[in-house]
Amino acid sequence: MQRDRLAVLIILVSILAMTLVGVAVVSPIGAQSPDDAADRTISVDAVGGADAPPDRAVVRVAAVAEGDDPGAVRDDLESTADALRSNLDEAGVSDDAYETTDYRIDSYRPRPQDGRDVPEYRGAHAFEVTLDDPARVSAVIDAAADADAEVQNVEFTLSEATRTELREEAIANAMGDARTQADAIAKNGELHVTSIATVDATQRNFTPVRYGMAAGDGAAGQSTSVDLGDVSVEYAVKVTYNTTTG
Repeated sequence: MQRDRLAVLIILVSILAMTLVGVAVVSPIGAQSPDDAADRTISVDAVGGADAPPDRAVVRVAAVAEGDDPGAVRDDLESTADALRSNLDEAGVSDDAYETTDYRIDSYRPRPQDGRDVPEYRGAHAFEVTLDDPARVSAVIDAAADADAEVQNVEFTLSEATRTELREEAIANAMGDARTQADAIAKNGELHVTSIATVDATQRNFTPVRYGMAAGDGAAGQSTSVDLGDVSVEYAVKVTYNTTTG
């Protein structure tokens, strides 16, 4: 009889030990993280920007000609384009730095009531020159002017690597502003920001520096000076933060 009681006691102790072990294993799994405990969210919109000096330039130039004979217009275009290529070579611009972007000879027939005496044909051979050194833009403009070619516009922009760095800086500035706003809202609402729930970022603006060239700018025989301006990038973010009370 005593042995039976002892056996029952051992069984009860074993069951109790297993129960305690089970509690020790399960309890941490049921613990809540700060994110799980978040009972409110705060959503804010913010904008961040960054700027940097340009490290790339694009110059668009064109040989142009007009007349009543399409063959003569074509010959004039070829002559001006050859002179432009020669001048670019002398300026140290390699032939792989520019390419043809357009070639056309258009016929223009004015309406009788216009009463204007205009050439019947106008042609253009357009080139795009890409420079890794924006300071060389002036030399390209002078080369075009000395070849009697038109300088259509100049664009100062960024290489892909620099643009990526600027984008990251702009996003970081936007996120910093978003967190400042969220903390201010939380403080006034007796809340505490714990973590980010969602983020949506979009490029709001990318602004290269562009110059349109008027007829007569960069006249032959004159040296051209172009002022560089900073290129700017702007990003907008919408951030939702988890918060807790207290």
